[in-house]
Amino acid sequence: MQGGLNALGGRCALALCALLGAPSPVWAGAQAERAVAAVAQLRVAGDIPAGTTLTLTVKQGNLASFVGANGALKAAWVAQTGVPVDVKVMPQLDSQAFIRADPDVDLTIARTHEYADLVDAGLIEDLTPWFSRFGFTRVDDPAAGFMLAPQQTRFGDAVVAIPADGDVAVLYLRADLLDDPVHRQRFAARFGRPLAVPETWAEYTDLVTYFHRPADGFYGALEPREPLTGWMYWMLRYASRGRPNQWLFDDAMRPLIDSPAGIAATRDYLATVAASPPDILAAGNDYSYTLPLFLQGKGFATIITLAAAKLINQPHSPVRGKAIAVPMPGNRIGGTLVRRGALIYGNNLVVPRRAPNKALAFLFAMWLTDPDNSRHSVGVRGGFADPYRLTHFDDPRIREVYSPAMLDVVREGLPETVPAGIGVPGDAAYLAALSTQLWQAAAGKISAAQAMRRTAQAWETITESHGRESQIAHWRRHRRLYPGAMETAR
Repeated sequence: MQGGLNALGGRCALALCALLGAPSPVWAGAQAERAVAAVAQLRVAGDIPAGTTLTLTVKQGNLASFVGANGALKAAWVAQTGVPVDVKVMPQLDSQAFIRADPDVDLTIARTHEYADLVDAGLIEDLTPWFSRFGFTRVDDPAAGFMLAPQQTRFGDAVVAIPADGDVAVLYLRADLLDDPVHRQRFAARFGRPLAVPETWAEYTDLVTYFHRPADGFYGALEPREPLTGWMYWMLRYASRGRPNQWLFDDAMRPLIDSPAGIAATRDYLATVAASPPDILAAGNDYSYTLPLFLQGKGFATIITLAAAKLINQPHSPVRGKAIAVPMPGNRIGGTLVRRGALIYGNNLVVPRRAPNKALAFLFAMWLTDPDNSRHSVGVRGGFADPYRLTHFDDPRIREVYSPAMLDVVREGLPETVPAGIGVPGDAAYLAALSTQLWQAAAGKISAAQAMRRTAQAWETITESHGRESQIAHWRRHRRLYPGAMETAR
């Protein structure tokens, strides 16, 4: 049997090589070969009826990453397994409503912060048993080589997603302006310190304030401040307000945000509004509004995922060679600089509970995220799936697409990354309450202190509606995903 599996794997690797023009006769790795062999066993057992098609639904921005350049990955899967793939596109929003509405999807993507609500609603599968059934190492085992797998895959102790997109928040600045002698002289005269990459959020505020020139159509800060995604940019500031971590709740699930730390983080968040475009608060003006402005050379700073590096480094980009990725700013706590990055979007693979072909869906996810196959997914210039395996950071093709310097900055910050969202059932409601109050404060309707007080009150109501004791248990498990608190026992 082992010899048969090896022979099958070899034939699959050769077929894939022919399709994609890989320089080596061996392209797909052991994880992909195991997935292909398992599909073959399912077919022999009669578990794949004739005419079966795997239905995959992704977002437009990630379509190329999941099917490959010119559809090469999709074609390779079909050539190796004989199973066609029907790929559809879903809205660029959270996945819960879509998964509820469509019972015929085998495999789809969900943002990292959504898992708690998706599991609580019974909408996605616990994938843990599938690893044992097909003999795969769990993706949250460090030996599997994924980047931040526990944060990207777990709800509690269950694995509910397969990593397929990194989406760590990245701060981009205009290095050419930082290096300009005139700006250096003027900045030092105004602020009494050298013009440099910021270490703290206060220093960052000084920079975006200094470079803001709205009369010239140039803006200091290009961070989204619209009503839906404010939590992503606030969380970066709040998480660095404590050492080792600034927790969202205490052990009894009482909110800790209505505090000096929460108010200070909110003031840092609000400080960029005056250095932003005039329409920064308008509904819908998320990264699809701010990122193009940065790419056109109309801003000094932006925060978005590593996918922006692909666009920055395109041959004809106006900011190619001018923009850099830098470590996320932080705060000095007791003389120590505490920096915290965060997972924000993230589009990882989940199997809907009503999926008609769950085994096939799981095996395709493992095939696609194989160390070798995945580099051809992440390396696609037109796809926005970011590195999610440690090997991606050293792959020559991926380093060319993203730029070595930007990849290295992100890799160095991984140990300081907090998980996405709240991490307990009701996540969407908690985040909506926070983002709504942040927007009210950004619009000048309430103060930073009022925003935190109102958010804390709303969070208490949400916690009670879900049951405080069960929420406490969920929160205790989620806390283990924070820097310095990673669970080591499996």
